[in-house]
Amino acid sequence: MRRPWIFVIAIVILAALGAGIGYHFGLPGRPDTVHGVVGSEKAAFFADPRVQDTFARHGLRVEVDARGSGEMSTTVPLGRYDFAFPGSGHAAERVRQVRPAVGSYAPFASPLAVATFTPIVDLLAAQGVVRRAAEGHRVLDLTRFLDLARRDVRWDQLPGNVVYPARRDILLTTTHPSDSGSAASYAWLAARQLGDHESVDDQVVRLFADQGGLERSTEDPFQKYLTQSLDFAPLVLAYEAQYVEATRSGLLPRNGTLLYLSPTVRTVHTLVAFTDPGDKVGRLLNTDAGLVRLAAEHGFRTADESVSAAVLAGLSAGGAALPGRISDVVDPPPPATIESLLTTLDVRLRP
Repeated sequence: MRRPWIFVIAIVILAALGAGIGYHFGLPGRPDTVHGVVGSEKAAFFADPRVQDTFARHGLRVEVDARGSGEMSTTVPLGRYDFAFPGSGHAAERVRQVRPAVGSYAPFASPLAVATFTPIVDLLAAQGVVRRAAEGHRVLDLTRFLDLARRDVRWDQLPGNVVYPARRDILLTTTHPSDSGSAASYAWLAARQLGDHESVDDQVVRLFADQGGLERSTEDPFQKYLTQSLDFAPLVLAYEAQYVEATRSGLLPRNGTLLYLSPTVRTVHTLVAFTDPGDKVGRLLNTDAGLVRLAAEHGFRTADESVSAAVLAGLSAGGAALPGRISDVVDPPPPATIESLLTTLDVRLRP
């Protein structure tokens, strides 16, 4: 009569042993923890429970710290991480020079843009600084904008300005170019538009020095744009993906809208893997259909343009849908060119 109970006890013991073996040897059900450092604009993507669940189905638990892309090759202790995921190919190359990589992946991109407000757009359009692109979206003409900055034109000097008559120079609010990939790209675009002459470095330095204190991460000024609106700044350099994320989350401030730079640069967010688990994260971001779709939902332009175009078409700025393609995009500079510029800026801007 006791024999059935013997079988029950045996089954319980075997189940407990199986759980213990799985716990100690990392069998399915206990994901491997992978640590990464990512550009702050990607923090919301990695925090998305759907993204976490997708990685878990592949046996990974991905934990990330958010930092400025430029910081990753200077002040971030890369030895703590399985991968780094800065916001540009140039920043990724600087990371690879600090710590050898086992793999590199470019799963998505995001163009530089300007987070602003409809009344500011209308004001600048009246000055000929903002115009419509052929695709329908509005762009900030970088040549004309930089001319205002070069001449130290203030907001209160613009004719008919009743929306923001502040005694402040007309500048983009940015991060520090040595710490942040977005500001580094803007610095290069500005230098490119200003031309090749002796005063270019001085003029580019002033675009940053005249702002006052500079944040290190692109997410910091963008969050202030969302929460403080015009009380913070009228023009904030950002990634298109940040605007998409804020719009889809219902966080965009009243009259908030987006301008694209003309010309702009397509910043390719590049993952640098230091370990095999980090390499697996990069491969999944490139190949897993669910992760590709979720990256598009968070505003990033994926290698499959149809996936991100479907998301962008459902959002608008300035009375037009966000463009599936942007025509006025320039190629990134050679590494030596931007390194030389960043070295000059760092010397001139650091206290």
